[in-house]
Amino acid sequence: MRHRLNLQKVLVVVIIYRLYLGLLFETAVRNPCAKMHKVSDKLHHLSVKNAKSHKYDTLRVYLVTWNVGAAGPPKDLTELLDLKEEKLPDIYGIGFQELDPTDKDMKDNQWTCRLTDDLGRLDYVRIKVVRMQAISLQVFVKRSLLLHVTSIESEYSKAGMGGWWGNKGGVSIRFDVGGVNVIIVNTHLAAHLEEMAERIEDYNVVLSTQKFRDRDVENILDHDYVFWMGDLNCRLENISKDAAIKLIEKNELDKLLKLDQLKQAQQEGLMLVDFHEGPINFKPTYKFDKDTDIYDTSEKQRIPAWCDRILYKTHDDIDGLKMSKRKYYSPAYNKGDHKPVAASFEINVFDMEPNPFVIFDPINKWGYGKTQTFHYTIRCGIEPDSSPWDFIGLYKADFKTFDDYKTWVYGKNNAEDRGDKGVTLEIKGSYLKEPPGKYVLCYISKYKGWLRGMSNVFEIVG
Repeated sequence: MRHRLNLQKVLVVVIIYRLYLGLLFETAVRNPCAKMHKVSDKLHHLSVKNAKSHKYDTLRVYLVTWNVGAAGPPKDLTELLDLKEEKLPDIYGIGFQELDPTDKDMKDNQWTCRLTDDLGRLDYVRIKVVRMQAISLQVFVKRSLLLHVTSIESEYSKAGMGGWWGNKGGVSIRFDVGGVNVIIVNTHLAAHLEEMAERIEDYNVVLSTQKFRDRDVENILDHDYVFWMGDLNCRLENISKDAAIKLIEKNELDKLLKLDQLKQAQQEGLMLVDFHEGPINFKPTYKFDKDTDIYDTSEKQRIPAWCDRILYKTHDDIDGLKMSKRKYYSPAYNKGDHKPVAASFEINVFDMEPNPFVIFDPINKWGYGKTQTFHYTIRCGIEPDSSPWDFIGLYKADFKTFDDYKTWVYGKNNAEDRGDKGVTLEIKGSYLKEPPGKYVLCYISKYKGWLRGMSNVFEIVG
């Protein structure tokens, strides 16, 4: 009798298991995308990185850090943005410290508006801006790169006043491009010559508190390419102001650099370990009498120092990752009591073939004030799934940020399950009263707020 009961239990378990397998199979048939996306991107990422025979592309990255001392932008940004270069960068990362505290808006402050307008005229699009108190960072990419840039995130870490106020600390923007991931960190660390220990503590706060939603790169140092810049506030030790200025006038910068707190801290393994920096052939960038080239003549008689720095780190243990520095200099501006610092790099990337998540059917012309329909399909196997909070925005063809949409509609949830049937949506004519001109549709993901598909350029006619 006991054996018969045991046999019955086994039969019940087998039946339940077979029913479970059947449900899994039926789900997979109905939804060929089910769960596939969870591994496809990761496998692709690994296989591309380990393919020694893979052809590499190169992108040019240009970075600026500037403690502007609450000053607004100068009339001419040509030198700051290196606009005389024959080949302009693919990516700009521009960081500020001590922005005007009365100009608090993250996106509509005078610096962000000016850069967005100036670079927008050169066909760059601002993909992200982050601000914490007076510390700001913004990233622009060439319009032609938009569909290659994914998984955009930002973070911030408060370090000033015990982490309560945020006047010191750091902000960051990370993204994927061409099969690699990149992060740019902009920091403003504790001030004063004697506070090096606090600067190291601030650095560690930024490093330990910033977490990202990508499972492969949850932390800053997990990224393939890491750029760390800002007013690091590191000073020169064991030298007087007069002695430092004499060495500057003789251009004996190497002697001063031996006294640099940052380089000493790196050698001792205290901060920015394994980071590199280009040759410093420019004069100390701090501290000047406001809006001049004259080092501090106030009662405090601060010793000149290279407070403003740009460093970088590459995971060169991964086959194919490579970064080369092109220039490292201080653009000539007299604003505030710091000078800006800029650097340009070339980085290897793996796959620059556009591979959009959303594919729009071609659009010909739309009529002003008339209801219009459009159709799109979503490719399987790309994480994350579509969401009912994703939206499709109507933009001018020369839009400068993802916030510039003229009107919008929500997308459909799990639209990838529809396969080739795709999704057809409409925009009411009452919302299509934009001036005649050239426009595009952009599919913007609620998850991380990045572009996942863009239509052809089409006209709205009157």
